[in-house]
Order: sequence, then structure tokens, then C-alpha cells
Amino acid sequence: MTGRDNGAKTLKQVRTARMLTVRGLAEKAGVSLAATHEAETGKRRPRFGTIKRLSDALGVEPESITEFRAVLLGDEAES
Repeated sequence: MTGRDNGAKTLKQVRTARMLTVRGLAEKAGVSLAATHEAETGKRRPRFGTIKRLSDALGVEPESITEFRAVLLGDEAES
């Protein structure tokens, strides 16, 4: 499993623990449904602004999610 997959899985776990749908998280974060879905499925690396809005909506620090940490540190390599 790559770092991107781990981050996507963590994002989904946090979202479901908060009892939010993908659409609900997107609306709460003010992020498009497509961007939220792509971040959660690992299809695309989200931009920092998207990361910040999603993490704020979930009530977590961006660094607490593996994929988010890689983006924040500029780590382009995948495990």
C-alpha cells in the first residue's frame, strides 16, 4: 500500500467516524465533491488548501493524516 493509499484510507476512516458522507464532508469543508472524492480514493494528490479545509471540517490537524503529512512536507516519494 502506498502513502497515498494510506492517507486516503485514513481520511475515509476519520470521515466515517464523524458519521459524514463524502458529500457531507465536501459541503462542510467548502470543497467540491470531486476533490473530496479524489482525495479520499487517492486518485489525486490534494492541494494544501483542500487539505486544510478537509482537516478543519473533520476537526483534525492536517499532519495527522498520512497523505496530508506527505503534502505538507513536500514528500513526493511514495512508500
